[in-house]
Amino acid sequence: MKNLITILTALTITFSTVFASTTPEVIISTDEIEVVSIGTLDIFSDAGFNTESESLTFTTTNDMTVVQIYNGEGEMEFQLPVMSNNVVINKNLFGAGAYKLGFILEGQTAVHLTDVKIK
Repeated sequence: MKNLITILTALTITFSTVFASTTPEVIISTDEIEVVSIGTLDIFSDAGFNTESESLTFTTTNDMTVVQIYNGEGEMEFQLPVMSNNVVINKNLFGAGAYKLGFILEGQTAVHLTDVKIK
């Protein structure tokens, strides 16, 4: 019984920590598109949507090596080499629906994900 209580306590603490550190925050919100960060907001120094060119723009605090685009099923559709701290992604790469953008920063292996909803 003591082991069960210890395991349940450990799981509760773990899940509380995980969910507390991954508060979703809206990065971009327009009538056409919404981008939500899940625990990766600190990597961006600027983000926006240019309505004239219909493109997403992201500027990160460190150079990105790659930006990955995942479809609603979690399958990678594109992998764009960047090698800069600024990237412009045209909306025409997406159809209506839900996507994820994965940002890999120089010197890191972690993929920083954002949810993208095209309306």
